Amino acid sequence: TSPHGQGLETAFKMIVAELLGVPIDAVNVVQSDTALVPRGMGTMGSRSLQIGGTAIYKTSELVVDKAKRLAAHLLEADVADIVVHEGEGVGVVGVPTTALSWAELAMAAGDPARRPADFEEGLRAELDFNQGEATYPFGAHIAVVEVDTETGRVELLRHVAVDDCGRVINPLLVAGQQHGGIAQGVAQALYEGVLYDDDGNPQTANLMDYAMPSAAELPSFEASNTETPTPLNPLGAKGIGEAGTIGSTPAAQNAVVDALSIFGIRHVDMPLTSERVWQAIRAAAHTG
Repeated sequence: TSPHGQGLETAFKMIVAELLGVPIDAVNVVQSDTALVPRGMGTMGSRSLQIGGTAIYKTSELVVDKAKRLAAHLLEADVADIVVHEGEGVGVVGVPTTALSWAELAMAAGDPARRPADFEEGLRAELDFNQGEATYPFGAHIAVVEVDTETGRVELLRHVAVDDCGRVINPLLVAGQQHGGIAQGVAQALYEGVLYDDDGNPQTANLMDYAMPSAAELPSFEASNTETPTPLNPLGAKGIGEAGTIGSTPAAQNAVVDALSIFGIRHVDMPLTSERVWQAIRAAAHTG
């Protein structure tokens, strides 16, 4: 997977930092460098945390297990008595002062004289994680709109969203995904459309003609979450990237159609521009 503004680096760092008991700024995430990352697909399908994040989670566990074995050997203790001491390193349970730092363990892991005979050199791990099945996030979106029947102009007054993406690792990143998704979905419903003339020439070839809303056209969204962890990965994470776009588009369109139902209107094609809404009202009045 790769970052496209979702905050993946922060989420990935949080996973590693929690398991290794180190500060988040001590973790370095390398993205999309083909000299170091031999394979990958980019970001798609709202899968980055549940698939990529789980791969990081499970490899971090492997590194911790390896560090515990090495620490037990160096401290002459039983592996079962070795734990990660947050901010201190890896050492005997209840005795954080004797813990070995990650730097000390890394040096020992590279020294054949200090590591166990059956210990693979270095503190590293690699694996491929296959979840096997898809997860299914869910939620509810409600849009409140006001329609000017004289001009057809639609104003989104409120948008309330409650999305369940499983376990939330970083609430701020999840909220950002929701807000961005809602903005995109509402834009599809009310503003954005690719138009062609009778000869097939595009009439919306640049951002002067393509109606993309700014923050001025949108209210402050009210986004909340429920958490229903999935059993398909140890993080309990589901997707969130597309939840806002999926829920907001029909919510906004249905709200406009509901407002126009007093005229007997049952459907208006997206995007519900002022012209289309105005034409629908006039057509309904003429038919009536």
